[in-house]
Amino acid sequence: MIVDSLEMLRFDDTTQWIRIRGEDPSNPVLLLMQQGPGLPIINEVPTLERLLGLEKNFLVVYWDQRGTGLSAQSLRKNASRLEISVPKMVDDTVRLLELLHTRFGDRTLVAGFSFGATFAAQAAVRRPDLVKSIVATGMDIDVPAAERHTYEFVLRSAHQHANRRAVRQLEQIGPPPHLEKQFGVRARWAINFGGVTVGTNYAGLSRSLISSLIRSREYSVAAAVRTVRGLATSRAALLPELATTDLVSTMPRLEVPIVLAQGRLDQVAPGEAAQRFYDSVSAPSKRLVWFEASAHTPQYDEPEKFRRLLLEVKAHTMIA
Repeated sequence: MIVDSLEMLRFDDTTQWIRIRGEDPSNPVLLLMQQGPGLPIINEVPTLERLLGLEKNFLVVYWDQRGTGLSAQSLRKNASRLEISVPKMVDDTVRLLELLHTRFGDRTLVAGFSFGATFAAQAAVRRPDLVKSIVATGMDIDVPAAERHTYEFVLRSAHQHANRRAVRQLEQIGPPPHLEKQFGVRARWAINFGGVTVGTNYAGLSRSLISSLIRSREYSVAAAVRTVRGLATSRAALLPELATTDLVSTMPRLEVPIVLAQGRLDQVAPGEAAQRFYDSVSAPSKRLVWFEASAHTPQYDEPEKFRRLLLEVKAHTMIA
């Protein structure tokens, strides 16, 4: 029996949305937690299904987190940090994991991307009984070190490409920490110089986002506008809180298995931090899998390898 449902959830002060899809409701539940801050994922369903084909083997839960996509509509126009914060993002994750456990009767396999992986790991620390395993892709582990790395990368690349506009903008914002507009400038050039998704640039990624929102039957025009506005709102609320993130120091142990999926070309969440976290964290089982041709998004850069990895994790959790 094919499952395909768009569902509304009420988490305290917000309305949030999930889409559940799968070819067999008896398959294990896989929760996808999007990168950000502020990026939705329900609009990505057609692309992710085409690239990864996960719905043949999992009951996939796509979740527009607090302040993103369809879930941005319940926030006030000028949402405060009382509405969007790191504790609330983690609280929401725990709440969703509880709902999935109650509904499907088993623990959830979680695949998190970037800050989505960070929130997933923090939720698993609180409620390991709800999580089968975490696949953490490009996880934000040491934000101060990552910011320095990214800024050095973009400034060096700007000089190498003799891109005077990039040099001027980057020298103008100066070294990190970078918040809001400064973050946006750094992120734009990190994308343009190939440090986020291989073979694309900022304009291409922006077009892909807008196009996916327009094509999606779940997003009205108003919802698409709120989604784009929600990017800035989420960044303004979350970046100051996330600026001191250092999981090597604060997360010495996980009570669930973890797989770190790391792009060798990632200039946003660099591999050095992933290696340090892998070496330091204690967990029932742990793996560090390198994606040699990927940057920050192995799920897009090397989709077939990423799909195989998730199937390996599924097989392992079924045996364990």
